[in-house]
Amino acid sequence: MNRYPRLSKSGIEYIDYSWGIYSGCHNHLLGICGGGGKDFNCWAQGIAYRFPNHYPNGFEPTYYPEAIDSPKYLKKPSVISVGWVGDVIGYGLDYKDKIYSTIEECQRHTFLFLTKNPEMLSKWGIFPPNCWVGVSACNREMMLKACRFLTEIEAKVKYLSIEPMLEETWMIPSTLVLAGISWVIIGQQTPVRKAIMPKIEWIENLVEVCDKAGVMVFLKDNLLELVNFESPKTAFALTADNSLRQQCL
Repeated sequence: MNRYPRLSKSGIEYIDYSWGIYSGCHNHLLGICGGGGKDFNCWAQGIAYRFPNHYPNGFEPTYYPEAIDSPKYLKKPSVISVGWVGDVIGYGLDYKDKIYSTIEECQRHTFLFLTKNPEMLSKWGIFPPNCWVGVSACNREMMLKACRFLTEIEAKVKYLSIEPMLEETWMIPSTLVLAGISWVIIGQQTPVRKAIMPKIEWIENLVEVCDKAGVMVFLKDNLLELVNFESPKTAFALTADNSLRQQCL
């Protein structure tokens, strides 16, 4: 018997496993991401269409009850993403109690939520203490909205995922502090057809803001081509041992 349905090792640097308890969303149809249809440049939608046997409803919001117990069988403490091939916060509220029940039974694991619908976060109530709650944003407007709604919730860790970073964010440190942000992830767009690479100056500005706010910064590996390891201009992106800055809590 497979004890781990829809639980797979993750290729994301800071996550051990992906818990496929939920998939799909309507963000692209509502203009939250822009675009729409099968040609939309979204890695999650691309996965859903690429593996129709695994995602029989395509990118329609779908809950998979067979996966609800999967994390319970992982003995080693792990970092687990929750329904990232979709937006469970935005569309899966009906399954909150079932998902929370499993999370609360698995205190050894850390569960990461990520959404582009931060206005839905408060409907999920108080997140279990082993949850990190994040909002995905691409520009300044989305970041400000994310901070506004993250301010209203209770979670052990609140974070922002700025991927893809499509413009200069022009944030101020106090905005992050007041929202209780502990962690900011920055990356380029995950390639589907052609990746969108942010400007190094945009990243430098946001890293400076995070440093002033006392917020950890994680620069994804897909930003490596922007970094000149011999130039002082990109020193902000490096650690003391000259490796890419990838701070974790």
